[in-house]
Amino acid sequence: MKLDTEMEMLLNEIPLLHHDGLLGGDAEAGDLSFLIHELAAMGIVDGDDEPPAPVVAAGSIFPKKGDDLLAPPHAFSAANHHAHMPSLFDPFPFDGTDGWCSPAPAPVAATPRSRCKNARRKNAAATTTSPKKCGAAAAALTKSQGGESLAGLRGFMYHVARDQHGCRFLQQRLDDGKREVDLIFAGVSRHAAQLMVDPFGNYLMQKLLAVCDAGQRMALVLALTADAMVLVRISLNVHGTRAVQKLIESLRTDEEIRLVIEALHPGFLDLIKDPNGNHVVQKCLQSFDADDNKPIFDAAALHCLEIGMQCHGCCVLQRCIARSRGEHREKLVVAIACNGFELAQDAYGNYVVQYVMDLKIPKANSSLAQQFEGKYIHLSMQKFSSNVVEKCLKVFKEADKAKIILELLATPHLEQLLQHPYANYVIYSALQNSKGSLHSALTNAIRPHVELLRTSPYCKRIYSRALLKK
Repeated sequence: MKLDTEMEMLLNEIPLLHHDGLLGGDAEAGDLSFLIHELAAMGIVDGDDEPPAPVVAAGSIFPKKGDDLLAPPHAFSAANHHAHMPSLFDPFPFDGTDGWCSPAPAPVAATPRSRCKNARRKNAAATTTSPKKCGAAAAALTKSQGGESLAGLRGFMYHVARDQHGCRFLQQRLDDGKREVDLIFAGVSRHAAQLMVDPFGNYLMQKLLAVCDAGQRMALVLALTADAMVLVRISLNVHGTRAVQKLIESLRTDEEIRLVIEALHPGFLDLIKDPNGNHVVQKCLQSFDADDNKPIFDAAALHCLEIGMQCHGCCVLQRCIARSRGEHREKLVVAIACNGFELAQDAYGNYVVQYVMDLKIPKANSSLAQQFEGKYIHLSMQKFSSNVVEKCLKVFKEADKAKIILELLATPHLEQLLQHPYANYVIYSALQNSKGSLHSALTNAIRPHVELLRTSPYCKRIYSRALLKK
C-alpha cells in the first residue's frame, strides 16, 4: 500500500512539473527526467535502452496475424494506475490569478465518479487562461532549453512517441536541426516496427524518414527487412500502410529498393487484395522502375485470375499493366487474355478485360475473340459480360465485329434479346458500330418487332434509332 501511494504521488507530479517549467517556475530542468527515471526504477515504465520484452513466440520479432499490433513492447507493472495517469504533455488547468500552476491534489482514494467530477471542476476553472499565452510560453521554453528537453527524455523516447501530444512535440523538434534528429532517431529506431503501426507513432516515423540521412535510412531498412513478414504485416495495418508508403518514397539506392521488394515479395498476394496493403504495392509501382518491380509483375501474371476478380486486385492489375514495359507487359497481357472468358463474367474482372482490349494489342484481342466466339449470346445476357461484348463491337477488327453481329442474327428468338435488360444494350451497340450490308441485315431483322419496340421499356433506345423509324 505504501508503494502504491508513493507511485501515484509521482504520477501526479509529472504534469505539474512539466507545466511549472512551462511557466518559468522554480522547477529544475532535470526534474522531469528525474521523475521518469524514478518511475522506471519502480517498474512503471521501461527505458529504450533495455531489451524489448518479447511479444510473440521465440523466432519471430513481430506479432502474428490476429495479434494486437499496437501492444507496447513492454508490459507495464501498474496498468490500473497508468490508465488514470495524465498524459505527459496534456494541457494543465491554471487558476488565472498569479500565473502559477495549481498544486497537485493530495492522494486520496476516490471513486471513478468523484474523479470525473473533480476533472470537470478543474476544466471549468481553466477557462480563464488564454490559449495564446500558453502557446507563447511553450515556444519560449522550447527556445530557451534547446536540446536539453530531448536529452532529459533519453531512454524513454519510445513512450513519449506513443503519446498524442508527445508525438507532436517530437515532430516539431525534428525541424530544429541534425542534433535533434540524431537524438530522436537513437531513441526510437529500435522500436520502428511498433511505432509504424501506432496511431500516433506512425506520424513521427513518417517525419523521421523525411529528415534522416542516408545511413539512418539504411539502418531502418535493415531493421524492418530482417524478417520478411514484419514489413508485410506493417503494410496490412491501417496506420502502418502510410508509414511504409513514406518509406518507399524515401528510398534512394538500389540496395534499399532490393531489400524492400524482397521483404514484401512473400506477401504480395495478400497485400494486393488487402484494402491497406494494395496501396503499398501501388506505391512500389509508382516509385520504382519496371526492372525493380519485376517480382510484382511476375506475381500478378501468375495469379491474374484470382487478383483480377477481387475489388482491390483489379485496380492493382490495371496499374501493373500501365507501369510495365516490353516483355513484362506482354507476359501480363497474355496471362489475362488466356483467362478472358472467366474474367469477362466477373463484377471486377470485366474491367481488366476491357482495359486490355483498349490497348488494341492484336495478339491479345485475337485471343479474346477466339474465346468469345460462339458464346456472344450467353455473354450478352449477363450484367457484367454484356459490357465486354459492347467493348468488342467498338475495338475489334471488322472481321471480328461481323462474327458478333452474325451470331446475334442467327439466334431464333431475336425478340428476347431486344427485350432483355442487358442484351438490348448489345443490340444497340451493334447498330452503332456496323455499316453496309451488315447494318442493313440487322435493321431488317429488327423491323418486324417494331410494335414490341414501342411498348417495351428496354427497347425504346433501339426504336429511337432513325433508321428504324423509317
